[in-house]
Amino acid sequence: MKKYEFVTIKVKNNVVKDAVLSEHRTVINEYASKGYSYAGYIPVRLGPSGKVIELDLIFQTEA
Repeated sequence: MKKYEFVTIKVKNNVVKDAVLSEHRTVINEYASKGYSYAGYIPVRLGPSGKVIELDLIFQTEA
């Protein structure tokens, strides 16, 4: 049976031009060291222009 963990990441959003994601690599490496595999992401909050400003990283491991 697989076990899933979700980690919410907030994107640093510049309203005028772009959004920058910076902490995702740290989180992915942290969960990899715990034996989890990266399984994907789900956008959970979008800005008015459609930019992703918050997402859940999904990790899985055997329970």
